[in-house]
Amino acid sequence: MIVIVGAGLAGLSTAYHLTGMPYRLYERESEVGGLCRSYRKDGFTFDYTGHLLHFRQPAIKALVEQLLADKLQRHYRKSFIYSHQTYTEYPFQVNVHGLPPEVVRECLLGFITTLLHPASSNNPKDLCFKQWILDNLGEGMAKHFMIPFNEKLWKVSLDELTSDWVSWLVPKPELKDVINGALGIKDKAFGYNPSFLYPASGGINVLPQSFLPGISSIETNVELLEVDTKRRRARFYDRLSDTTRTEHYESLISTIPVPELVRRCLDLPAPLKEAAEGLRWVSVYNLNLAVAREQVSDKHWLYFPEPEFPFYRVGFPMNFSSALGQPGCSSMYVEISHRPMEHQPVDQLVAQARTGLERAGILRPGDDMVVSDVKDLHYAYVYFDRHRATAIPAILSELERRGIHSIGRYGRWEHTSMEDAIGQGKQLAERLRMDQNQALSA
Repeated sequence: MIVIVGAGLAGLSTAYHLTGMPYRLYERESEVGGLCRSYRKDGFTFDYTGHLLHFRQPAIKALVEQLLADKLQRHYRKSFIYSHQTYTEYPFQVNVHGLPPEVVRECLLGFITTLLHPASSNNPKDLCFKQWILDNLGEGMAKHFMIPFNEKLWKVSLDELTSDWVSWLVPKPELKDVINGALGIKDKAFGYNPSFLYPASGGINVLPQSFLPGISSIETNVELLEVDTKRRRARFYDRLSDTTRTEHYESLISTIPVPELVRRCLDLPAPLKEAAEGLRWVSVYNLNLAVAREQVSDKHWLYFPEPEFPFYRVGFPMNFSSALGQPGCSSMYVEISHRPMEHQPVDQLVAQARTGLERAGILRPGDDMVVSDVKDLHYAYVYFDRHRATAIPAILSELERRGIHSIGRYGRWEHTSMEDAIGQGKQLAERLRMDQNQALSA
């Protein structure tokens, strides 16, 4: 028996691909999807913050397009940065045209300096995130976007973060691209998501739901309580019946955050438990708002590096799909990060967000806000720091030795996309099926 804990995309994909093998998939919430979910409020559909589909793996792209058939629409990115009271296109490093001339000069000279005086030949993985920014993008881009934006998002000094996760998210441009961007010349799209797919209706929720017809054994409202890794037994609590049950397993697949899993494993060595408790992350308040005015912005999403704005990103769901809202209205998701154990009252968050949105010219003082709802995403972005670099390989290796496979964004404690979560589930299922076939033929 294979027991799967967590019905986010990684767990759903694993179950979907375990064709012909006995398994049970358990989900703590009343519905599947994890953070890849949507909900309706007062006639509006909101995701648990922004979820956009872009693919690097042909097999996963084909799978999603098969699952969702004709439900997806392609969009070409309209993403901007708001700073110095103006909008510049994302990504910042190739789009500084329109900023004050002295800012453009600082960014250009700083980037050219990185080419004339490249960093020492130290292993890039040994660099802290701040030094990576300075070495690859220069002091101007660091000062005017990369450092203030990332410190607002991460809530720590960038000296505390490593840079081994950065390359696919923040590519270093060529000099030609930077100069073109300073002059306002656009001859190519830049970044990993110049276009993206999004459901025509229903929000991102249609993606996890599309796996369900191919999954035979799933239970919701059931939470993992503890795991005896030596006896390979997992105990669960059923919220609906208020009972507990014990499952014996050959393999346990977990997609819950690593600290939560390790805390529930009763017999792991104390040093590994301490290592898991030392893992860090940042939480995000996801404010879902709607106002009674059409198209308050024509953009898809915006970044805000400056400190006078409490949020680091604002998106506009009805610009992905008009079916997500009411006629004559606009909807927004506003993201404000916070330390996991620090909390603010909802009314205060909404008031701060509204003040910032008015300061940016997105909202007007007379706008009637018809929806204001806040979701606190406790696990949002994991920290890549020195501790993670040693702790995660040791934890995952020991778990696997005990028949536990920890996968997904929080199960591997990494920065990955929806595509990656689906891919990890598929790969693990195929590996387990291969192991079974080899055992049967031995």
